[in-house]
Amino acid sequence: MRIAYLSIGGHIHTERWLRYFVERGHDVHLLTVQPAPIEGVKVYDIRTGIPLKPVHYAVALRRVRRILAAIEPDLIHTHFLTGYGYWGAFSGFRPFIMTVWGDDVYLTPHASFLKGVLARFVLRRADLVTGDSEDILDHAVKMGAKQEVCHVVQWGVDLKSFRPDAPSDVRRRLGIPEDAPVVISIRSFTQAYYNIDVIVRAIPRILAERPETHFIIAGNEGDDTELRSLATGLGIDERAHFVGRIPHEDLPAYLVTSDAFLTVPSVDATPVSLLEAMACGSPPVISSLPSALEWVTDGESGLVVPPKDQEALEGAVLRLIDSPDLRARIAEKTVARVRAGADHEAHMATMERLCEELVSKWRSGDGGR
Repeated sequence: MRIAYLSIGGHIHTERWLRYFVERGHDVHLLTVQPAPIEGVKVYDIRTGIPLKPVHYAVALRRVRRILAAIEPDLIHTHFLTGYGYWGAFSGFRPFIMTVWGDDVYLTPHASFLKGVLARFVLRRADLVTGDSEDILDHAVKMGAKQEVCHVVQWGVDLKSFRPDAPSDVRRRLGIPEDAPVVISIRSFTQAYYNIDVIVRAIPRILAERPETHFIIAGNEGDDTELRSLATGLGIDERAHFVGRIPHEDLPAYLVTSDAFLTVPSVDATPVSLLEAMACGSPPVISSLPSALEWVTDGESGLVVPPKDQEALEGAVLRLIDSPDLRARIAEKTVARVRAGADHEAHMATMERLCEELVSKWRSGDGGR
């Protein structure tokens, strides 16, 4: 198949998805306003340099249509409902696949009347809609997506790399004693709703009761300057290791080192980092959001706290630190759960099949029915 993607360039989700299809021998093209090279992918820069958003979108749309006309793809596949989704839907090309990510469904369409109208238009037009949880697809259906074209497709976990016995020298590199508890957070610094500040504010009480504990704060996007300043103000610099962006290939080494993995956002779909942590046997503490609860049962495969509840977060971390048996029971369940349901290769094979079925349907003349 010749596939034209509209998605965020330079993002691990986009890169992993496209690489799979390249490796399977498909002709892959990416149209993006964040161009970055991906081996085997033809990347098109659709930036306009126009600061006024309506004009920028209109000019970029003309560019998108022109590029798609030259490519003549078998299908177009848009990742992220807002922005890229607009270009995909208004391009007029079919069949049209929409993959939703998270706040593009949970937040942005509700920010204004116009954004809501645009989101509903995109979802109604989509011939196939995928998302990483039943919950996010339920939201998409409420906004106009057809239930029968919605499918759960995970970004998935590379189970060859993310495993409980992955090698690690992280303790040596960071100067953490072998017997010290390690708590880790790996979420983007770009959005306040990830609540990384709540995690940092929880550290003093945990250290007051378990002073030997070390914390690793990482993020694949954004600037952690404010969080570092917060840690300095709280006097926890010696125990809080801010390591910035961890290369994806190095993540297993960090995750197998940790005794607790924290992801406590106020809004989210299914975090890939959560599934990767579970695959490595790192017991998760999650916020009580529907998508995450599709994977974690409180007290069995992790601990669940309300978003922004610092006291509950502190208690959950201390509970894990104090109970090796609980950590072991949770690790056993999380590894089995992810291996059974979040294999990257299996989900991408499902996606490939859905694409081929859709293309075949449109070629036979049944696509518009």
